[in-house]
Amino acid sequence: FALLQLLGVSFSLVLTICAVPAALVTSLTLHDTVYHLGQELPWLNWVAVTIQALDSLGNAIAALLLSGSHRLSEKGIEPIPAGQARRQICCQVRHAKPRAVLAKETAWSPAWEAKVEELSLRGMTLRSLFRFYQDELPSVRNWSYVPREHKTRDVVRRVIIPLTRREESSYAASALNLDGPRRADVMVTHNWGNRFKDLLAAVIADALQECSFSLATKLLEADPAFLQEVLNDSGGLDDTYWICAFAVNQHICICHNNLYDRDPFTNELHPVCTCSSVNISDPDGRSTESEINKFDDMMYHLATSGGCRQVIAVDQSLDLFNRAWCVAEIAEANRLHMNQALNLHPGIKNNMNIDQFNIELQSLIFDPKSGLLASWNAMDSEQQVGEVGRLIRWGLADAGTGKVWKVWDADE
Repeated sequence: FALLQLLGVSFSLVLTICAVPAALVTSLTLHDTVYHLGQELPWLNWVAVTIQALDSLGNAIAALLLSGSHRLSEKGIEPIPAGQARRQICCQVRHAKPRAVLAKETAWSPAWEAKVEELSLRGMTLRSLFRFYQDELPSVRNWSYVPREHKTRDVVRRVIIPLTRREESSYAASALNLDGPRRADVMVTHNWGNRFKDLLAAVIADALQECSFSLATKLLEADPAFLQEVLNDSGGLDDTYWICAFAVNQHICICHNNLYDRDPFTNELHPVCTCSSVNISDPDGRSTESEINKFDDMMYHLATSGGCRQVIAVDQSLDLFNRAWCVAEIAEANRLHMNQALNLHPGIKNNMNIDQFNIELQSLIFDPKSGLLASWNAMDSEQQVGEVGRLIRWGLADAGTGKVWKVWDADE
């Protein structure tokens, strides 16, 4: 294969060298001073044109060989629905042949079903998420957001809960969400111990079909307005994501109690809320009004009423896989045969201890053929061509400003 690539590049180089004098001959024969030469030697024009045509063909063949696309196998390739074509990314596990979704074990009461439906309609557009990040976070009183340090739980305690105190609602359902709550297209699985900046970067990376959020997280800190412009040009600002921190009404869950969440700088517990709401106690997980005992039902509802994907925003320490809640969401999405995308930080080390996972989860994550990590690490030739397009897209977005390349890692 390497020999073919060498031959392809050599072939293209030789033709390009020949194309220069050929182009010169073609232009000269059109000039009056050599018009008679063109009439006496008509074959010269044909040779020149042929060389230029072969040069274009040679360059195309060289690009094909370098990308490895000629090795694409037709076996196993199935047509991609038009709505899903934009979502074919290297870190995604797609279920080309959806199986029947398993029925729920118990029937929902009307009140339970209404709450599930309500939760499913609390997705937020990327436009709204950007507004929160650029406008709300910097304007919080008596607290300064530090992107490299503050985690999602810090943002929930110090920003989301105080901002929604008057309405006593989720952020997605509040007046602060100018785009309004929407049906979620993507369910985001993440842990609150992850940096909030990385959570948002993982969502942005998904919208841009990036398998790593490294570039997104750096641009988010360096120039969020530029990143928003890139998303606007790609049509990604209207993509709708369900993120529990924004979708769940924290005023009926946790706002009045805080025994553990501390600010990383002062080591002081974050203050509790003074709203009039009552935090619901739900020890048996059967409360109709509770919003944190229905995630699996909401996923079922989304999967069976129009479809929904799952994005797994993995923190650098892999703490997500130690959280029972997150593991349950991953397993449920797999059971429902939802398309799942793993979005990783490139700094993740390959030192996972898979003994901590049960057999089913091990297969989901580590299976060499269909596991999430296999999809992340192994790109076929078609996806390699996609990576070329990815680089071109970022190059066009940069437009010579250097904003992208200043934060581009050598290991991207």
